[in-house]
Amino acid sequence: MNFFAVAFMLLMAACMFYGQSLYKKKGVEGGKTLTIICGLLIIVTALYINFLKSDIDHSAINREKEYQRAQAIVLSNTLTNMYNGNGKCLVIHNTINETHQKDVQKLIDSFKEGFGGKVSEMRVRPIKEFAGDDAMMEEAMMENTAEDFNKVIKENEDCDVVIIMVPLPNSPEELLKMDIFTMIEDPDDKDKVIKDPNRKYPLVGIFNGYIGNLEIFFLDQLIGAMSLWKPDPTIDEEPVPENVKAAFDKRYLIVTPDNIIGTKQKFPSLFPKPRKTPSQ
Repeated sequence: MNFFAVAFMLLMAACMFYGQSLYKKKGVEGGKTLTIICGLLIIVTALYINFLKSDIDHSAINREKEYQRAQAIVLSNTLTNMYNGNGKCLVIHNTINETHQKDVQKLIDSFKEGFGGKVSEMRVRPIKEFAGDDAMMEEAMMENTAEDFNKVIKENEDCDVVIIMVPLPNSPEELLKMDIFTMIEDPDDKDKVIKDPNRKYPLVGIFNGYIGNLEIFFLDQLIGAMSLWKPDPTIDEEPVPENVKAAFDKRYLIVTPDNIIGTKQKFPSLFPKPRKTPSQ
């Protein structure tokens, strides 16, 4: 029973992202309704599972956690190959209640494992400060803004590697307001923007992300690595492979500045198609 419940919740989560995309990128009001309904269905399913704890197949839950562990290790291990900093890492996560604190801590431990000693301090901070489960649901329905990210990162500016576990803003305009993505006009070509040579940028990793409007930030070396779901993941009830990379490869991809062009050629469905104007 639990396997199907988890699969249903994953499907609803995908529908939520689709609904948000319809509403925010195309202005379709039905997208907002779809997002809210799917969010409510996820909560109802979670409550249903909690009421039927005696029937839960805990092996399915543990299996999902093992795959998340693999995703966290591979992401931070990929960042390690690019990192030569002061050993302070900021992890930005969603607001969580006491029930889920242990799960987040396990992911933090997995990030540490992936860094292999290159990070000595892991600073864990929520993107927003909310209290109570109702507030957490409210947060889930709100888009994170550039101001939210800038506040957290500014308060921890001594961290020179940042792992983001929450959705980034959808609009290009809002993304460009984020300090970690700030660019300036190219003095040699006024039609282009480039990294500010006078700004010290942190190394940025994104856990379980979405390409969206981020391609330019990979190409400009502003994002070091992102882990994300494959278009055709293998979701089964088989034991999780003991080899971390083998487990990761069953479900996820890692995108970096070096492989983003090849990833786009191999998995074009991951990249949003340009919107057509009425004259096209």
